[in-house]
Parts: sequence; C-alpha cells; structure tokens
Amino acid sequence: MAIKYLKNIEIDKSKWDYCIANSPNGLIYSTSLFLNNMATNWDALVMDDYHAVMPLPFRKKYGIHYIYPPAFSQQIGITSLQEITPDIVASFLKQIPKKFRYVEMNFNTENIFLPSTGKIRDNYFLPLSNTFEALQKNFSRSAVRNIKKAMDENILIKEGTDSSAIIAMHRERFKDNVGANENDYLRLQKLFEELHAKNMLFTIGAFKTNCLIAGSVYFVYKNRITFIINGNDSDSLKNGATHLLMNDTIKKFCNHENILDFEGSDFSDFVRFYKQYGAVLENYTLVKINNLPWPFSFFKK
Repeated sequence: MAIKYLKNIEIDKSKWDYCIANSPNGLIYSTSLFLNNMATNWDALVMDDYHAVMPLPFRKKYGIHYIYPPAFSQQIGITSLQEITPDIVASFLKQIPKKFRYVEMNFNTENIFLPSTGKIRDNYFLPLSNTFEALQKNFSRSAVRNIKKAMDENILIKEGTDSSAIIAMHRERFKDNVGANENDYLRLQKLFEELHAKNMLFTIGAFKTNCLIAGSVYFVYKNRITFIINGNDSDSLKNGATHLLMNDTIKKFCNHENILDFEGSDFSDFVRFYKQYGAVLENYTLVKINNLPWPFSFFKK
C-alpha cells in the first residue's frame, strides 16, 4: 500500500474520476468536475494506481496552508475501489503533508471513525427503490397536509427551472447565512451550468400564477440524487409549495435503485423537513487537525 502526495498538475484526472465513478462510496464532491469548480486549490493523496484517493482542497492565508471543506460539499474523505479499513484511513491521515498546518475535512460514511479531534455528523437519505405509493405511506401527516394544501392552491410544478433563479431565491431567503459567500455562489452557478450540459443536474420549480415561488436543485451522480439547494419566498411557506416539490421529486426518481440524499443539516427545521418523508439517518465524520503556530492555534479552537 503506497500512498503518494500529488500536486494538482500531477494528478491523472481520468484515473481519478474512474476511481470515484467505480467506487461504492464515490460521491460527486470528490469528482474532478466538482473540485475544479468549487475548491480554491486542490491537491491529493493517491494510493497505488488510483485504487484509493483523497482530495486535499486547500487555501493559503498569512503564509499558512490549510485544508478546508469547499462550499456546498458535504462528504469528501477517502474514496476507494476496495474496502476502506481503519488502517487505510490512518495511513491516509499520516500522509497529509506537514505544510498543511490546519485540516478540516468531512470524511464520508465509509470512513467512519472517531478521531481525537473531530465529531460525528448526521446525514439523511431516502432509498427510492419502492413504488411511489409505498414511499408515500411513510410521509408524515404534516407532509401530506402541506402537499394537499399546495394542490388545492393550484401550485404548478415544472421541471427544468432556471438554476440561477433558484440561487437568487435561495440567497434572498437565507441572506447568505449558510456559510457561502458571493464567490462561492458564482462558482456554484458555473458548476450547475457544466452539470446541466452533462445531464447531471435536476431542477424543479413551483409556480403560482406563472410566478416562481419555490425551487430546488439536485446533483444527479450515479444513483444518488443530492438535494443541494432550495429557494422559496414567504408565500410558499404558507401554501406547501416546497412540500409539493419534494413530493414530485420523489415521484420522478422512485421505482429505481436511486438514493435521495438530503445532505443533512445543522438547522433543526431542515432536519424536521427531511424526516417528514421517511428519511433515514446515517453518519459521517468531521476531522479537525490543528498544528497551527501560536496564536493562530488558540484562536482556531
């Protein structure tokens, strides 16, 4: 088991993406397409001939290199064509170059372990292999009530809604209080455009009297449908439009071996929303390694 540190220019992107695409735990966040768009810079650790890989998204501030989670990425960590053992995880962690004085990375669900500096985080997902009728039986009474309300209000659902309009609505709704800034949203819009060209993006909007009142954007990678952003106006909160959006998305992707990935959240209101559709809890690990010089190490705590 040989693990090498490669600078970005040294990475064979074809072999890299083959590993992500063919690994059971390969997620879109670790593809070169996502990283090229959303990471300021990224290097990598590569085991053997790309049998296992770990991206190292990084920035440099005050002359200090640090690894960080790019905006709108949830789980990165180690992606492998073989089983990921605790020894493999430990070996990758040891090979992170010392120049990265601070590391903050969300590993993925196949990399579960509890480091001395880190914590377990929650994600929610919904297997979609059942019929819509079977899945609908697990909807909460609140979800069913809101879906009916939206139908009674004649909310119209349309696929293919402009992603830039959904981003604008999302930013207006949350006032950039989700840990992303102007540059992150510009990067996200460019990523959406590239994914759309590759049929890897699903957008859906709710309209009332021809006006967009709510919309959602999903990544579509392998069999995983990832709920990346949602936007809505104040009226949509009263008429159940967002619930109807989720209802129709589940209806579209059900009856196949798909997984609807809600991405989890630190916001309790979001978690309650996911649970209304029968979402299942899974965990992943947030790793933090602080080797910053004083006083940076003190303030980063």
